[in-house]
Amino acid sequence: MDRRLVAIESRRARLLERAALERAEVAQSLQLWEHPLGFVDRCLDALRFVVSRPPLVAGAALALVLLRPRSAIRWARRAFGLWQGYRWLKTKIAV
Repeated sequence: MDRRLVAIESRRARLLERAALERAEVAQSLQLWEHPLGFVDRCLDALRFVVSRPPLVAGAALALVLLRPRSAIRWARRAFGLWQGYRWLKTKIAV
Protein backbone atom coordinates (compact mmCIF):
# COMPACT_ATOMS: atom_id res chain seq x y z
CA MET A 1 0.00 0.00 0.00
CA ASP A 2 2.88 2.35 0.81
CA ARG A 3 4.45 1.83 -2.67
CA ARG A 4 1.12 2.65 -4.26
CA LEU A 5 0.87 5.92 -2.35
CA VAL A 6 4.44 6.82 -3.34
CA ALA A 7 3.60 6.12 -7.00
CA ILE A 8 0.47 8.25 -6.76
CA GLU A 9 2.40 11.10 -5.16
CA SER A 10 5.11 10.83 -7.80
CA ARG A 11 2.53 10.94 -10.60
CA ARG A 12 0.80 13.88 -8.93
CA ALA A 13 4.10 15.79 -8.72
CA ARG A 14 4.81 15.14 -12.42
CA LEU A 15 1.31 16.28 -13.37
CA LEU A 16 1.61 19.45 -11.30
CA GLU A 17 4.95 20.23 -12.92
CA ARG A 18 3.49 19.61 -16.38
CA ALA A 19 0.49 21.84 -15.60
CA ALA A 20 2.82 24.63 -14.47
CA LEU A 21 4.80 24.38 -17.71
CA GLU A 22 1.61 24.42 -19.79
CA ARG A 23 0.34 27.49 -17.89
CA ALA A 24 3.64 29.25 -18.58
CA GLU A 25 3.41 28.39 -22.31
CA VAL A 26 -0.18 29.65 -22.52
CA ALA A 27 0.73 32.87 -20.69
CA GLN A 28 3.65 33.43 -23.05
CA SER A 29 1.51 32.87 -26.15
CA LEU A 30 -1.21 35.19 -24.83
CA GLN A 31 1.27 38.03 -24.29
CA LEU A 32 1.18 38.62 -28.07
CA TRP A 33 -2.54 39.38 -27.79
CA GLU A 34 -2.34 41.67 -24.76
CA HIS A 35 -1.88 44.91 -26.73
CA PRO A 36 -4.47 44.27 -29.49
CA LEU A 37 -7.06 43.03 -27.02
CA GLY A 38 -6.39 46.01 -24.77
CA PHE A 39 -7.09 48.30 -27.72
CA VAL A 40 -10.34 46.47 -28.48
CA ASP A 41 -11.31 46.70 -24.82
CA ARG A 42 -10.72 50.46 -24.78
CA CYS A 43 -12.76 50.86 -27.99
CA LEU A 44 -15.64 48.90 -26.48
CA ASP A 45 -15.48 51.06 -23.34
CA ALA A 46 -15.65 54.20 -25.49
CA LEU A 47 -18.59 52.77 -27.43
CA ARG A 48 -20.43 51.93 -24.21
CA PHE A 49 -19.77 55.47 -22.96
CA VAL A 50 -21.22 57.02 -26.12
CA VAL A 51 -24.21 54.68 -26.30
CA SER A 52 -25.10 55.34 -22.67
CA ARG A 53 -25.30 59.10 -23.36
CA PRO A 54 -27.77 59.74 -26.21
CA PRO A 55 -28.01 63.51 -25.56
CA LEU A 56 -24.25 63.77 -26.07
CA VAL A 57 -24.49 61.96 -29.41
CA ALA A 58 -27.46 64.08 -30.50
CA GLY A 59 -25.63 67.28 -29.54
CA ALA A 60 -22.52 66.26 -31.46
CA ALA A 61 -24.62 65.35 -34.50
CA LEU A 62 -26.45 68.67 -34.34
CA ALA A 63 -23.19 70.58 -34.06
CA LEU A 64 -21.83 68.70 -37.08
CA VAL A 65 -24.95 69.48 -39.11
CA LEU A 66 -24.85 73.16 -38.17
CA LEU A 67 -21.12 73.68 -38.63
CA ARG A 68 -20.43 71.43 -41.62
CA PRO A 69 -23.55 70.35 -43.47
CA ARG A 70 -21.69 68.70 -46.38
CA SER A 71 -19.56 66.71 -44.01
CA ALA A 72 -22.68 65.69 -42.08
CA ILE A 73 -24.29 64.43 -45.28
CA ARG A 74 -21.17 62.45 -46.12
CA TRP A 75 -21.14 60.89 -42.63
CA ALA A 76 -24.86 60.12 -42.87
CA ARG A 77 -24.27 58.29 -46.17
CA ARG A 78 -21.45 56.28 -44.66
CA ALA A 79 -23.52 55.41 -41.60
CA PHE A 80 -26.45 54.38 -43.78
CA GLY A 81 -24.17 52.21 -45.91
CA LEU A 82 -22.71 50.56 -42.83
CA TRP A 83 -26.18 49.95 -41.45
CA GLN A 84 -27.32 48.38 -44.74
CA GLY A 85 -24.18 46.23 -44.82
CA TYR A 86 -24.84 45.11 -41.27
CA ARG A 87 -28.43 44.16 -42.11
CA TRP A 88 -27.32 42.28 -45.24
CA LEU A 89 -24.59 40.42 -43.32
CA LYS A 90 -27.04 39.60 -40.52
CA THR A 91 -29.45 37.96 -42.99
CA LYS A 92 -26.62 35.96 -44.60
CA ILE A 93 -25.28 34.71 -41.27
CA ALA A 94 -28.74 33.83 -39.91
CA VAL A 95 -29.31 31.34 -42.76
